[in-house]
Amino acid sequence: MKLLDTNLILRFLLKDDLKQFNSARIIFENPEENLYLNELVVAEIIWVLTSFYKFSKEKAGEKIYYLLKLPTIETNRPLLMRTLYFYNNFNINFVDAYLVAFCEQNSLEGIYSFDKVLDKIKSIKRLKPV
Repeated sequence: MKLLDTNLILRFLLKDDLKQFNSARIIFENPEENLYLNELVVAEIIWVLTSFYKFSKEKAGEKIYYLLKLPTIETNRPLLMRTLYFYNNFNINFVDAYLVAFCEQNSLEGIYSFDKVLDKIKSIKRLKPV
């Protein structure tokens, strides 16, 4: 198994450097490859797409959905799909969405946070620090 870095994925998704895009495409399309997509890399991709490239949350999310469909990529798909659900349907950032999905997936008691926006998500409990 081989770990994927953000820069390789961005060149593949954006096609902004044809040589690097083609190099990345060969890797992603090779059925012999066994690639791992880490959640931190996904968070960085979202951040770069929305901050530097000014993608909307929806368009950035579409890029991640596309990656998750690639058969050469292994990752925690249920966790990332749930994260994308929260990210796209609630007014929260990607990391908060990930924490909510992680809390759900691992049946945790809740999330200690001062962020009241988490109260909108009824499947988890925001624990209020004293």
